[in-house]
Amino acid sequence: MGTVVRAGMPLPAPLVAPSTDAKRRSSSARVLVLGGTGRVGGSTAAALSKLRPDFNILIAGRNREKGESLASKLGEQSEFVQVDIRNASILEEALQGVDLVVHAAGPFQRENECTVLQAAIATKTAYIDVCDDTNYSWRAKSFHEQAKACGVPAITTAGIYPGVSNVMAAELVRAARNENAGEPERLRFFYYTAGSGGAGPTILTTSFLLLAEDVIAYNRGEEIKLKPYSGALSIDFGKGVRKKDVYLLNLPEVTSAYKILGVPTVSARFGTAPFFWNWGMQAFTKFLPVEFLRDKNKVTKLVEFVDPFVRAIDGIAGERVSMRVDLDCTNGRNTIGLFSHRKLSVSIGYATAAFVLALLEGSTQPGVWFPEEPEGVAIESRKVLLERASQGTTNFVMNKPAWMIESDPKEVGLGIYV
Repeated sequence: MGTVVRAGMPLPAPLVAPSTDAKRRSSSARVLVLGGTGRVGGSTAAALSKLRPDFNILIAGRNREKGESLASKLGEQSEFVQVDIRNASILEEALQGVDLVVHAAGPFQRENECTVLQAAIATKTAYIDVCDDTNYSWRAKSFHEQAKACGVPAITTAGIYPGVSNVMAAELVRAARNENAGEPERLRFFYYTAGSGGAGPTILTTSFLLLAEDVIAYNRGEEIKLKPYSGALSIDFGKGVRKKDVYLLNLPEVTSAYKILGVPTVSARFGTAPFFWNWGMQAFTKFLPVEFLRDKNKVTKLVEFVDPFVRAIDGIAGERVSMRVDLDCTNGRNTIGLFSHRKLSVSIGYATAAFVLALLEGSTQPGVWFPEEPEGVAIESRKVLLERASQGTTNFVMNKPAWMIESDPKEVGLGIYV
């Protein structure tokens, strides 16, 4: 049977018994949000303050005026901390007395060090990041044994996509295997965001940097490399969004899902609106030298140039976000998970906050994990995480056949749809 989680549902209690340490961490916890003055970090802090007003939320960044303004809006339990994540000693000092650190100071592309994770391990501080880069995520994973030895629970790629989308995929795979629905054979991630999603220059920088990377996908157990922003498909994202064109991008959930969930064919596609932004992304891929797109400084300057135009269009396009995860099984069964929200800048905060709460409530074992690993988010905790992450969604369904969201079926009784 499929399940539907409706926006506005009361938050349930955690489904796993938390450890003594977890109880201590989740009771009036101190959470440090790095990149807290940015769109993603600020949204995470805001969501956390609503879900757990008893938490002491530390907004960390370099812009004191902006940070103090946000902290004052969140209430007495929030404060600003000036932190430069490239200074290890200052970073470790900021982590003293903190129960969990959220690393939202992207972009993560072209970063060669996991300084925040290393500082978290050194200070025995729980950790999550919103990394959306394949190389960085596996670099973080390489600290698994070190984190495990120090008793530090950590989750990488714990945002909305990747993040919530990984958990959706894991639940689809688990349901298929539990229901003897045939062996999962193809998993596809489809993402759509209107404009820049209201998430600021960081998202634009990330998008441009990804255009310099070959797309890693898997076909019947074989790793293949494809051109970025190629392979267009028109995908139906259900009510409120409907059909949108999406294109191949190199995203970390492809590799982690392939290796962890054991599905032999995996890929990810992304699209935006208005349609001419997609044409622009294709043009950048085709005409800009790869060396230019790999240079973070040059890409940053390009983003500064196009950002005013993007902001202007964003005012018209909005910032709707939709994720669709499709799973095909060997017996012909197809099921999907669908997540749609009117504002990416809000939904990414609730998505990240859901991972924060899962970790603080004892769902995460010591070590560095991806969201789809049960040691990262326990199977018993996934439903709670998805309910929290889907606050305010316009459409959220799990484990339904694709035709049910594509054709808006009506139930006429006795489980019969037309």
